[in-house]
Amino acid sequence: MDRRSFLAGLGAAASLASVAKSRRPIASNISSLPFSDELDERIGAAMQRLSAAAGLSVAVYSPEGCYTRGFGVTDVTTGQRVDADTAFYIASSTKPLTSLAFAVLAHRGQVDLDAPIARWAPDAAFPAAIRPDAVTLRHLLSHSSGIDCDPVAFRLAFSGQHDPATLWRLLSACAINAKAPFGTFEYTNTGYNIATILSDRRLGLPWQDLLDDELFRPMGMRRTSARMSRARSGGWSVARPHIVLPEGVTRIALEKSDATMHSAGGVIMSASDAVLWLELMSEAGMVGGRRILPAQAVMATREPFAKLDREFAGYTRKAYGLGWYHVPFRDELMLHHFGAFAGARAHVSYLPARRTGVAAFVNDSSVASQLADVVADFVYDRSAGRADAGKILDTRIEQLIVARDRYFEKLTADRLARQARAWTLRNPLHTYAGRFRNDAFGEIIVSAGKDALDIRFGAMRSPAGAGSKGESVRVEFIPLQGEEIGFAAASAALTYQGQTYSRVAA
Repeated sequence: MDRRSFLAGLGAAASLASVAKSRRPIASNISSLPFSDELDERIGAAMQRLSAAAGLSVAVYSPEGCYTRGFGVTDVTTGQRVDADTAFYIASSTKPLTSLAFAVLAHRGQVDLDAPIARWAPDAAFPAAIRPDAVTLRHLLSHSSGIDCDPVAFRLAFSGQHDPATLWRLLSACAINAKAPFGTFEYTNTGYNIATILSDRRLGLPWQDLLDDELFRPMGMRRTSARMSRARSGGWSVARPHIVLPEGVTRIALEKSDATMHSAGGVIMSASDAVLWLELMSEAGMVGGRRILPAQAVMATREPFAKLDREFAGYTRKAYGLGWYHVPFRDELMLHHFGAFAGARAHVSYLPARRTGVAAFVNDSSVASQLADVVADFVYDRSAGRADAGKILDTRIEQLIVARDRYFEKLTADRLARQARAWTLRNPLHTYAGRFRNDAFGEIIVSAGKDALDIRFGAMRSPAGAGSKGESVRVEFIPLQGEEIGFAAASAALTYQGQTYSRVAA
């Protein structure tokens, strides 16, 4: 379904439908929600009071009306404004999209979600210990497979050092998840990564194209993709990643590329497309009055599978199905999935009984990232007619402001402590330079300048700071997440995250 049909289905103004036919990227703001003006005012005020978020994008679908809007900027260095067509990285909120694509394939009989993966991919080199004769695609997609495969998950999400042959080879590195055996819920990216490594090979179709064919194109999404290169080549408005520091909101260098977009966290989406996604889920496969997907496929994603009882960001999660957590919200069932990565946070949720959904995306991963949840909860409370909706919102913004100030205090203290550290490396810097390789995890490159070391691990890069002891340095491959790299005698090897990387001969 194309954008023009969707807008007509919502009863949008004729002028807006006319603009939607233009080939020029335009801001498709929708304001048919009864309290759109109030929402504009409250979100704008919250952004100003918090002063810790670069940009925010919000989409609301309900039978009473819809809303899409952008606030703030895509990039503090350019000042480009966020609009409803700005694409935000949604991180793990990708998982419900991937799961729905599999549910559609299952509805057509192309895959069996309950068949053992040993039968579905008999040539995969899975260790017998992980029970490939019992684990199914449903287990993989519901985080209950009991499988760890850290090399695959790391390469796909962080370093980007992979190709199909390498990923297929690394299935042999899968191991039993010691914290959560088969049938027990444990949230990771691994299950989704494995599922699409298998489906890519079995179907002869990359998972990115699967989402395009089964979801994005049928829904008429114009600013949604699993490939960052598509956004760049198309000149899309894209929210760049930021963090907030005591000196202000700051752009960060670590950004997603095609190599680090993966099926557990690899989609960018705009508010104008998110409202379509919310409608599809809320209306069981319908968008703009048209059947886009089989209702049975959508309903299959609403079924709980793995049980849990865990608190996260103020929500109590009771179960997980195909891509969605089951959460009691007030006195209703909420299905939600959030996403987070350096410089990005996403909230996507809907209330099936009320046929109402909210998506909120922030290009920040620090204190302001929680604004996504605060806005979503306000929309649900306000649309339910709660008299205290505004008061709850104001209280939570005040709590975020307090949390922001405490965060600044801690960050400042941590900086001062690190600045006081003495450099502990004992040898000339050039002796540490070189390439270091681990067969499972990939290659780290250490470069030496006159007074500094620069360390690169695929898509990640960091200058080296003083380590805590001995032959070590501190890096921040992910902003604000300090880690240490240790060097062995004569720099013949280094260690990172418990793994040894051996020097590669020049």
